[in-house]
Amino acid sequence: MSAPSAAAQVGATIPNTTFAEVPYTPELDDAAACGIPSQGKTHDLFKGKKAVIIAVPGAFTPTCHVKHIPDIVKSAQKYQNKGYVVYVIAQNDPFVLSAWGRTNGAKGEVHFATDVDIAFSKALGATIDMSSKGFGIRTGRYLLVADDLKITHFAAENGPGEVEVSGAKSIDAVL
Repeated sequence: MSAPSAAAQVGATIPNTTFAEVPYTPELDDAAACGIPSQGKTHDLFKGKKAVIIAVPGAFTPTCHVKHIPDIVKSAQKYQNKGYVVYVIAQNDPFVLSAWGRTNGAKGEVHFATDVDIAFSKALGATIDMSSKGFGIRTGRYLLVADDLKITHFAAENGPGEVEVSGAKSIDAVL
């Protein structure tokens, strides 16, 4: 991953881009259900809120699915109790991210959302080129904490298979 841009610095305003998600409803417990995607601008989603945003290169991939996101889902209630909304974002479409959230048992405690056109991650300078593996440009693996649209913490992993600064233990240390 390249060096984060000035937009990723503590005190900067988060980029105002679009996230898309299929909001969890109990009907989605049926694996045949797909739900209806909705979109929101990040400034509308996070205005006046504290947010933990975890970006990953892709849903259902070995590091993301096994080593990274399960502990975050298990800890989500703890983050909510501290007043944070929790988002996991990736470049995958909202239907895939919805299925991934359901597979992880998130049931609405964690939003699984698409970084539409990876614009949020691009603005932060936090993308990764995985073209050599046939995956193209992806969201990098990073942790962003914000309070009323201002970045209070940003940390990006050095490689796509690492979970050193963006996992649940790191979130616990900064909240």
